[in-house]
Amino acid sequence: MEFLGNQSAQLRAMKVQLLAQDALIVAMIETLDDKQLSTLQANFHQRAESVKADVLNSMATDALYEHLLDQLEKYSQAVRARN
Repeated sequence: MEFLGNQSAQLRAMKVQLLAQDALIVAMIETLDDKQLSTLQANFHQRAESVKADVLNSMATDALYEHLLDQLEKYSQAVRARN
């Protein structure tokens, strides 16, 4: 498996395991009938939207937290300047 590059044996084994799992998932999806495939796609899209919302909320929370820290730092500097 030269395409994995020059890496430690443990890392290479982990990558090979991930590739094998991906191949198994693809093989299983290819065996689904139309109804099962449609259900899988609907569930996937629903879960993807949920994950996307979670990521966006997390990003917003991180941005708000950073803004709060900036404001607290400015407030601390103002208080120190008064004393």
